[in-house]
Amino acid sequence: MSTDNALLEFEGGQNAFPMTALQDSGDAQTFESGEELWSQAAGFAPVVRPDGVLTGGACTPASGNDAVAVAAFTGFASGDELAVAAQPSVAVTRASVDTHMINSIVCDSAGDVTAVAGTEGTSFSEDRGAAGGPPLIPAGSIELAQVRLNSSAAGAVAQTEIFQLPNRHQERADFPVPTVDNIAGAVEFSSALPLIHTDNKPKGVFASFATPEFIEAFDAYDFVPSEVAYSSSSKQTYNRVKNSRSQSLNNATFNVDLNDGISDTIASVQGQELYFRFYPDKNRPQHIIEQGVLAIARTYPAGGDIVAACTINVNEKGKEVAL
Repeated sequence: MSTDNALLEFEGGQNAFPMTALQDSGDAQTFESGEELWSQAAGFAPVVRPDGVLTGGACTPASGNDAVAVAAFTGFASGDELAVAAQPSVAVTRASVDTHMINSIVCDSAGDVTAVAGTEGTSFSEDRGAAGGPPLIPAGSIELAQVRLNSSAAGAVAQTEIFQLPNRHQERADFPVPTVDNIAGAVEFSSALPLIHTDNKPKGVFASFATPEFIEAFDAYDFVPSEVAYSSSSKQTYNRVKNSRSQSLNNATFNVDLNDGISDTIASVQGQELYFRFYPDKNRPQHIIEQGVLAIARTYPAGGDIVAACTINVNEKGKEVAL
């Protein structure tokens, strides 16, 4: 196949999206935006905000009966940043017929801290919504702590009745750990998020991001994609020859003829982390996507074309799209 009809494009601009809810892919672990290729250009890198506590929020017994205090805390809820002042007294509910009751201390996106009572039972359960279990949390709220009471008689809450283990009794914004997949336009967590909200849903995951606007790299040629290279070395012992193998990742490269080497668009974006898209045939959908920091080396030969030797310094091998 000839590359006479090839096309190389690069990220010449960005289309910004405001903070928006990502959609659960179905496993409560990967959350998608519906937009591929999140830009990493300066000022446009994605901002991810999973619901949960960031700092503070220690829960302790309050003075008087059936109440807890919550220290000042910061966090994310429904994509908003929260800075909530200390709450000296949050009332909790005890069982009225049975003995055991779990209250979840929650904060909504407006910063209001309240207690949500579970269903009373004769013993504690770990099942959300079950008798003696913790309640399902309203959508858009974050769980700060659980207060587990095993008596219907009014009394002061003990510290031993307050639980704040991350990912079990408290929702954290930084755990499970989120990883951004810029090419897929998604966020993947280190483990599945607990299904603790109304209708057995996970907590909200929000992000703001930008997608690239591609323009043609005019007069480009000799594109070489990033590739994983393999090498081996041998060592001789008294008994045999042993071989070891290693891998390395080569950067993508291309050349482009310039007008003056100064006002050219490709020269103005050197040093930026950008997307590049190469079509072996611009009339067919198959293409290669590279993302990395652009470096250029310009030459001004006497009586010849001004040429930029361009290197895309990649973090990982480019993606091959074969539709």
